[in-house]
Amino acid sequence: MKLNGWFLGSWLLILACSSWVTEEPTYNFTQNGKASYYANSLAGRPTASGVLYHPDSLTAAHRHLPFGTKVQVINPATQQEVTVIINDRGPYHPQRIIDLSRAAAQQIGIIQAGVAPVTVKAALPAEVADRLKNSMSNED
Repeated sequence: MKLNGWFLGSWLLILACSSWVTEEPTYNFTQNGKASYYANSLAGRPTASGVLYHPDSLTAAHRHLPFGTKVQVINPATQQEVTVIINDRGPYHPQRIIDLSRAAAQQIGIIQAGVAPVTVKAALPAEVADRLKNSMSNED
């Protein structure tokens, strides 16, 4: 019985010393600019990653971020935000930084405007974020 008590006590000590709180991601990539959203006519067509576009999915196109990157998109006018996954390339309009799926655009309230200012944030490995910042600054 003493052995069981010692075992239980050890586990309780380990659990007490362990952190169950997960840290918020560090957003080491931030970009401000304008967002637009995909036309309904693109539904069912393949994206650059090969995944078919679905208007009700929370996905987006970005020129540089790696496919599969989770991105937080914030509408600064309303503070509404959405998390999307990058699965396409674009936008091809030079004044825009991201193209959202219709559902993502609806979630941050830009459907009526069609194009709106946003902040894009992504948690990336430091070397990827640095490489992106350098390649993007060379475009300007």
